[in-house]
Amino acid sequence: MAPLPSPLFALRSNGMVTVVGNSTAQTTASWIAQTRRQRRIHLDGFADPFTIADCNTVTAGLGGVERLSSMLASAVTEALDNAEHLGPNPQAECLEILLVPQWLASEGCAQLSAMLSSWIAPYPVWSGRSRERMIIQAGATGAWLALEHAYRALGQNRRLQHVMIAAVDSACESAVLRHAADADWLLRPGNSQGYIPGEAAACVLLERIRNVTDISTDDFALHRPALVQAPARLWPGADQADASPLCKALSGALASSGMGATNISHLESEMDGSDWRARIESTALNRVIFTETSALPQWRPATLLGQVGTAGGVIAWLLPAMLHRQRIDRVNTVLNWSIEPTGEIAACVLERSPH
Repeated sequence: MAPLPSPLFALRSNGMVTVVGNSTAQTTASWIAQTRRQRRIHLDGFADPFTIADCNTVTAGLGGVERLSSMLASAVTEALDNAEHLGPNPQAECLEILLVPQWLASEGCAQLSAMLSSWIAPYPVWSGRSRERMIIQAGATGAWLALEHAYRALGQNRRLQHVMIAAVDSACESAVLRHAADADWLLRPGNSQGYIPGEAAACVLLERIRNVTDISTDDFALHRPALVQAPARLWPGADQADASPLCKALSGALASSGMGATNISHLESEMDGSDWRARIESTALNRVIFTETSALPQWRPATLLGQVGTAGGVIAWLLPAMLHRQRIDRVNTVLNWSIEPTGEIAACVLERSPH
């Protein structure tokens, strides 16, 4: 007898806050219009201003846990407001994964977790179930790391039905911004390799399914991710950073989904125009993708949102789904990935229902 196919996770409900929108709908509309709301600020000790992509309509005057919670509260409540279709089922077990920035102290992690509980409490569709929670501090690859933890839990607990991934990060937090500026990591005149710091929050509810045919028309499933650690820092680092780790991650993601390059309709990454990312991506894509298929359209959310850390992966999963549902683009399968300058690399495939 052939083994049963491994279960998958389907995207069910979501919310987000970004520099271009305080909800998923606003962010999607701004993405379609390519609305830019980046602004320039001055830091003491630097002659030239820095460009940032902060959610200043939400986070102005706030710092630390308060800054993060101001964004995450909206993302979580938006996701739960639209979660009625999950239905009350006290037998369905849930896993909550709270993704927080690496700069947040342990006390701040505990405070944010307590706040998450308070936001969930008014929603019995979720709060009334058996739930477990884990807190993960991570960088740009955090969402894929959380997804891997979710898949491990899925294999260990047959009663697990839903997973919440709630992610928030801010590279615009004053101390974080100052550290990056002092390290010369930010985009400025004379440093085209630098990045635009951003901030965002995103929340997605995932549901266990047997296979992708179980989801309705226009719905999407996430395949198990591939996580790779490069042997050395990618940036700042060697002028010719090794593309092999990204090749391994992309190939691993395709293998996990049972697909080849010819099955992919779109690509997506946090490419922001920096040369070091371009060198790694172009080499890896030429090896893994473009030897089998022609050029594919690629989304680059960071060009509009800035680098938003651990929230970026969740946004990367949600944006293509929204563009497809609104008939802006026909999306079948998306190979998405993230490259952390410190060397963590992750990738996975997002697949639309075949119906």
